[in-house]
Amino acid sequence: MLPDRVVTVLPTPKPLTDFTLVDHQRRPFTLKNFTGKWSFVFFGFSHCMDACPTTLAALAQVRADLAKQGGDADVQFIFVSVDPDRDSIDKLAQYASLFDASFIGVTGVDAQLRQLAGQLGASFQATHAAGAENYPVIHSMEVFLLDPQARYRAVFRPPYEPAEISSRFRVLRELDVGSTK
Repeated sequence: MLPDRVVTVLPTPKPLTDFTLVDHQRRPFTLKNFTGKWSFVFFGFSHCMDACPTTLAALAQVRADLAKQGGDADVQFIFVSVDPDRDSIDKLAQYASLFDASFIGVTGVDAQLRQLAGQLGASFQATHAAGAENYPVIHSMEVFLLDPQARYRAVFRPPYEPAEISSRFRVLRELDVGSTK
């Protein structure tokens, strides 16, 4: 499948190596958490005023669209906070659930976050000022799609149109099912 304005599908899914983060329920979140489900993964932070809430709201609409058609049982949405200094586990749980109760918030220390982000080509940088509560965090805007074998399969780029993402995802999932028969 060739890239289009909504999604780029990798010609060969890219296997990921293991990593360790923590989810918003204080449980370890590793590569195994991606196994058995399609995973939409977005890197951001809760203090973001525009891009993160807009993207997560769009993903909530994607989830609702898939649920309406009975196609959400094998799908999960992961919000990876790249600002662990301000995004405590409790804050992360509250923030992710604002968009959808099923969303999973995860975070970790910088090195752990970079281990996962680097495999997907995601980038982020926080510029901390001593004692400052407000500081900029720059991060990738893409939504990464992992297949049920925990392989990097596709990337969605903004602007996000939930109906188009849902449509492309359903096609990709059907192609995947057809190729494994």
